[in-house]
Amino acid sequence: DMRRQSNETGEAAAIPITVRQLEAIVRLSEAFAKMTLCHVANDNHVMEAIRLFNNSTMDAARSGINQHINLTPEMANEIKQAETQIKRRMGIGSHISERRLIDELSRIGMNESI
Repeated sequence: DMRRQSNETGEAAAIPITVRQLEAIVRLSEAFAKMTLCHVANDNHVMEAIRLFNNSTMDAARSGINQHINLTPEMANEIKQAETQIKRRMGIGSHISERRLIDELSRIGMNESI
């Protein structure tokens, strides 16, 4: 489905998946194998795990937040600004307490409820 979309738009298909999600697909495949009393997962088990993954995780990712929450343009802009500020303060692998981050964002005028 994503490949078809990328061919239609001419853009490269980026599949948003993390290592944790890949590991979950492996675990699901192994679980399906155990359910059929197989010692090793086969193609059918993997395909069923991917189908389950697509129906749960990927559908949720594709649906986006706006379909479930009615955001005003102002709210969407505030969220985007908050994300930008958080990315500026948080380097990859860095740690900061939630309270400290909220306090820092509040000091620069960000709405604490976001």
